[in-house]
Amino acid sequence: MIRSKDFYMKGVYNSLGKKLGIVEDLFINFFEGKVTGLKISNYSLFSKKNYIDAKDIISIDKVIIVSQSLNETGIEFKSLKGIDIKDKYGVIIGVLEDIIIDEESFSIKGLVVSSGLIERMVKGKEILLISECILAEEYILYLGSQKINLKAMPRKVERL
Repeated sequence: MIRSKDFYMKGVYNSLGKKLGIVEDLFINFFEGKVTGLKISNYSLFSKKNYIDAKDIISIDKVIIVSQSLNETGIEFKSLKGIDIKDKYGVIIGVLEDIIIDEESFSIKGLVVSSGLIERMVKGKEILLISECILAEEYILYLGSQKINLKAMPRKVERL
């Protein structure tokens, strides 16, 4: 599993070794729970090809190798980052901070929710399953149970 921030600023090369640009954002389909592609910032001023389809990604390592680039649009993750997440009673759980992605299928497995700076340090970040969430215009509605919580806890640094 990888997070969306693992993609940002990675170099993107085509299969011939030509650098196409760097990853600027992710295109997602929230309703299917998938990452549909990558938005790249081009080095070429006249190129309008700024989209990499997830099916065209050959390899993800320190750089990303793709077979082709296209010119398409979709929902960018940056437009959803920071959106409020509310439960079915209208209570704000927190804001969307990151997504957890399966490397093989590019499906979104979870949403990382931050509820505030102090609470994040004390309790950690909450992780919600995308299958229990609905994207509305101004917020994300969480329909899951509050009795079951997945958390990303802060680690304590051990000194050697």
